[in-house]
Parts: sequence; structure tokens; C-alpha cells
Amino acid sequence: MLKRVKQLVLQGSKAVGLQSKALDSRWRSQRLLVLCYHGISAHDEHLWNPHLYMPVGMFRRRLEILRDGGYAVLPLDEAVERLYRGELPPRSVAITFDDGAADFYSQAFPLLREFGFPATVYLTTYYSHYRRPVWDITLPYLLWRGRTAVLDRSVIEQTGEWRLSDPVQREAARKALRAHSAGNKLSGAEKDALLEQLAGRLGVDFAEIREKRILHLMSEEEVAEVAAQGISIQLHTHYHRTPRDEAAFIREIELNRERIAALTGQTGGRWHFCYPNGWHHPEFIPWLRQLDVRSATTCEPGMASPSTEPILLPRLVDTTSLSEIEFEGWLTGVSAFLPRRLQSRYNGESEY
Repeated sequence: MLKRVKQLVLQGSKAVGLQSKALDSRWRSQRLLVLCYHGISAHDEHLWNPHLYMPVGMFRRRLEILRDGGYAVLPLDEAVERLYRGELPPRSVAITFDDGAADFYSQAFPLLREFGFPATVYLTTYYSHYRRPVWDITLPYLLWRGRTAVLDRSVIEQTGEWRLSDPVQREAARKALRAHSAGNKLSGAEKDALLEQLAGRLGVDFAEIREKRILHLMSEEEVAEVAAQGISIQLHTHYHRTPRDEAAFIREIELNRERIAALTGQTGGRWHFCYPNGWHHPEFIPWLRQLDVRSATTCEPGMASPSTEPILLPRLVDTTSLSEIEFEGWLTGVSAFLPRRLQSRYNGESEY
């Protein structure tokens, strides 16, 4: 209901010219909208999880809106620098991608080059080196792909079964399989073997997933290639986790930075960070400053101003469920004034 009311308000504000006035206002010229994307679907990923994956045609349309609306799409580093100097150009936007999925290379990167837009990829480095489907997202994807099956719990040495056609039982299966992995401290190879075994039981072609690189991250060679062509590769931790132990947290960032530097040649300059799953705590701020991180982005919706804490920058997580009028509302700044449901942070339970 709230979503429909907001759409009507945005349509009305656009019809009477309010959005145009907001876009060219002094208020908007002092603010930066950071857009966040995760995956651009290469296969059926957007049907499985439209929150994480956007159809390529929809992403193209977003870029057309940015181009046709005369938005200043800036590299993140430049955008942050100019934000805090009070020198942003009108209609400032930055584009970011989380994780560094293989579909960034195959789907998003060609479009960004076509439109001439810069972008930042926050890369989690473990799966760029390991080159296997990412455990934490491939698990629910397999259960969805095999949703007509009944899965025997013997796959994790339990009795009973899950009827995967029931979303509740499918989620219960996901949680049980994750708990099994965590409880037994499975290695990356053991997780991959469990995924392959699970796919076999569900009648899902795991070889196809591997061959088409569905739910993979970019390879190290692809990371180096996009970096050489102007994509900024930035910090997202090595294992996609943010431990609350200071030493462990710092190791995650330092290993991540070391791997990125080796792939891209970036050793100096300013580094930027994105919280995995958007999950953050107050103690992370001084730890990131200690690591010379210039900015850190969350998954909390909003527009950044010169008074925004740079280690807690808001972003618009753009998803398939966001209508075009809502997307335009954020670009103009009108949506920043509309009520929205409180968004709980991700729980940070990713187990890469």
C-alpha cells in the first residue's frame, strides 16, 4: 500500500514539475546519489532473486535515464572528494557494484562502456581466485532450481525430507544445509562438493552452472582487464565477512587490499570500502580510518551530503522491484523526503 501511494505521489510531482525543480535545486546540487547493484542477470537469476539480480534490459533502461536526464555520473573517488569539498556538479550520481560477479564482466561492463559511464566494483577476492560458484548464493539457487523435488535429509545425515515446492520448507532446507556447513567447518572444496551432490539429487545440471559461470565472481584475469579499462576495484573484504574482532577485521581488509593491488597494480591513492551485506557496527569506523579507507558505503537508502559521515555513506540499492518512477524520484531527490519502511540491516551471516 505504501509503495503504491509513493508511486502516485511521485507521478503527481513529476506531472506538476516538482521533480524537475528538485533536481535543479541548490539542495540537490549539494548531494550525491550512490547507486548500488549486485548482479545483472545472465540467465534466470532475476527470476530466482529479483532483489539481487536485475534483467539486462532493465539495467540498460536505467543507464538511458541517466544519460537522457543529463546526470553527472562520476567515478566514486572523484564524487566523494568533490562532495566534501562542496564542489559537486549538478545532478551528481556514482554507480557501484557489490561483490564483483562474473555477470558484471559479461553483462554490465559492456553497457557501461557503451554509455561511457564510470563505475566502482567492490570486490570480495576469495572466489575470484577459487573460481567456483559462490556457496552462499548457489545453495538457495539450487534449491529454487530443484523446487519440484523432494530432498531427503540424508544429504546432511538427518532423517526426514523437505518438499522444496513449499517456500517455507525450502528455506528450512537452506538454513539446515548452512548450519551443517558451518558446524562442520567445511572447506571451500567441501562446500563445492556438497553443492554438486545436492544438484545431482535435485536433477539440476551443475556442470552447466560451472560452464556458464552462473553465480561465479569475475576471474582474476577479468578483474585485471576491467581495471585496466577504467573500472575502479575497491575493498569488500576477502571472505565477504566483517568480524567484530579488530584483528580479524583488519586481516580481512588487508588481505583484500593485497589481492586487489596484485590484480590491478593499485598500491597508492585512496581506498574505498563497502560493508558486506550492508552490515556495520560503530567500532568499524575507527578501524577503517586506521586502514586509511576514504569512504565506506552501506545499503541504507539516502543521499550523501557534506555532513554525512564518510564511513557510513548511504546508497540506493536499485532492484527489479523499484519502478521507473521510483528510480527517477531518487535521482531527483524527491524520494528522500517520502516515508519508507524501516529496513533492517542484513544479518551478516554470509559464509563464503
